[in-house]
Amino acid sequence: MKFRSIRFRLSAFMLAAVAIPLLLSMTITFLVTKQSLREQTTGENERLIFQGAVNLEHYLQSVNQASIAVYKDPHFLTNLTRIPNDYRAAAEIYTTLETIRNTVPGIVSVYMHSYDAGQSTLVTGSAPKRGQREHSYTEGVPYRSNSLYIEASHPTHLYGFSSPGPAYGKDAKVFTLHRSIQSIPSPRRLADLAIDISLDTVRSICRELYQEGSEQLYLLDSAGVVIYSGNETLIGQKLENPELIRGISGEQNQGAFEEGEALHVYQKLNADLSGWTLVKRIPYETLYARATRLTEINAGITGAALSVAIIGTLLISIRITQPIKQLVRYMEKIQAGQLDVDIRVTSRDEIGVVFRRFRRMMDTVNNLILREYRLELANKTNQLKALQAQINPHFLYNTLQSIGTLALQHEVPRIYSLLSSLSRIMRYSMKESTVVHLKDEAEHIRMYLDLQKERFGDQFDVSFDWEPGVLEEQVPKMILQPIVENYFKHGMDVRLGKTLLRIAGTRMAPDMLRLTIENTGLSIPQDRLNQLRGLLFRKPDAAVPEEQAAEDEPIGLRNVLLRVRLHSGEAGRLDITNIEPHGVRVILDIRTEERE
Repeated sequence: MKFRSIRFRLSAFMLAAVAIPLLLSMTITFLVTKQSLREQTTGENERLIFQGAVNLEHYLQSVNQASIAVYKDPHFLTNLTRIPNDYRAAAEIYTTLETIRNTVPGIVSVYMHSYDAGQSTLVTGSAPKRGQREHSYTEGVPYRSNSLYIEASHPTHLYGFSSPGPAYGKDAKVFTLHRSIQSIPSPRRLADLAIDISLDTVRSICRELYQEGSEQLYLLDSAGVVIYSGNETLIGQKLENPELIRGISGEQNQGAFEEGEALHVYQKLNADLSGWTLVKRIPYETLYARATRLTEINAGITGAALSVAIIGTLLISIRITQPIKQLVRYMEKIQAGQLDVDIRVTSRDEIGVVFRRFRRMMDTVNNLILREYRLELANKTNQLKALQAQINPHFLYNTLQSIGTLALQHEVPRIYSLLSSLSRIMRYSMKESTVVHLKDEAEHIRMYLDLQKERFGDQFDVSFDWEPGVLEEQVPKMILQPIVENYFKHGMDVRLGKTLLRIAGTRMAPDMLRLTIENTGLSIPQDRLNQLRGLLFRKPDAAVPEEQAAEDEPIGLRNVLLRVRLHSGEAGRLDITNIEPHGVRVILDIRTEERE
């Protein structure tokens, strides 16, 4: 009898029901959490390393741009042949080199050797050094085809000169950008330029990418030499880790792999500029620390749950019968049609949960019944409002026709013509169809421009250029007016005199139509044009940054693009550019049915 009792069976069942799921849950949670942590950490660090690579590329690009200042100085290449006898030429060359040194933070020194003059120049924070030499100090540097080469981190040296002063910092480590100065457009090599750059900027960028003590970061060149590492002793040395080098040597620019009890995330920089690779090493101990901690917590919870289950089962087995009988009585009342039964909950155990869920279910049923009634009432109200909304446009259209007739009676035909154009514009906009013939769209924009002519007079001219046959093609409705409106809103300026608005349609292929809307008004500032393109082509569900005000949103153009895409699929396109000397051009590509 003891083993057949409800208490024993319930106790055994509760122990099994609690212990087995908790143990399974703890195991699965640990495995899933490990996988989730790996995926999450990989994704976060790929984005972090990518941003670090972008920052490094921007810094290297700024140094590269500074190095080509020698080509921006119209007299620099000529001065290379005049030194050392022409002191003015030497002074101008020094000024250019000093400008390069001060252009980008972190540049320690600038060295240049002129082959024609046989002279080397070193510019540092102190007085410049010059000397006659037959060969360049950097003659052995392996310049690439684009005449640019970045030398890995190394201690600073003096390029054969004596110490230029205490401010030079000769014990610091730098990396060097080498550039071959050529006699453009010929490939003849006039001089060698070497720019020593301090690791301070690279160090400040890299320190934001990892946690010192628990993670490691390496910045390697294409030969595996360490440009930067948290371990300062490795800088300038070749990294002795064949597995890591093999993991990043593939053709992919970024990725992640596991090796040596650690996760490695890497990102390659522009190969044409530096060929560097950022590698972040995350040990498993750091990667799975949260999973281990969570498993320890789950183990404690499992032990506590088993203890509570043993005690709770003894109490539940005694008090389980009465609540069930009470619940049955409630069900009988509800079955009889009494939906507003007052379900009282006294217990806090599983039976109490059932009571509360059952009461919530009945509340939901009652709320659904009331909601259906309110929805039906709201639907009737909306139908009435829709009928009223249909009356107003027709009333306004008929009123305009009456005013036009009155204008004819008083012999004012221009007013009648304008009212007629406005009425036809309203009738066109009230059409329920979303696709119209291009000739209808062209007639609509012609009437719209007729109204604008009355407003602006001779401030602009209009030109239409339709290729034969294109007016019979079908296009989305109301795609020209938003673009033309932007011309009157942003492009017209009395300081430009009379401007021209040109609208043209050509056939690009049997099933492709191109509409061109261009004007000779004001151009769009380049920064605004870039912002406009970004807002125009962002995804429909992408968030707009708070700094971009609502009025900056190109609602009209974006609406046109969306309707063209709905009509033409991926073949639909909207492009906006400036034209010279001033003006804006908008191009719409629309797919049409292929003609026989």
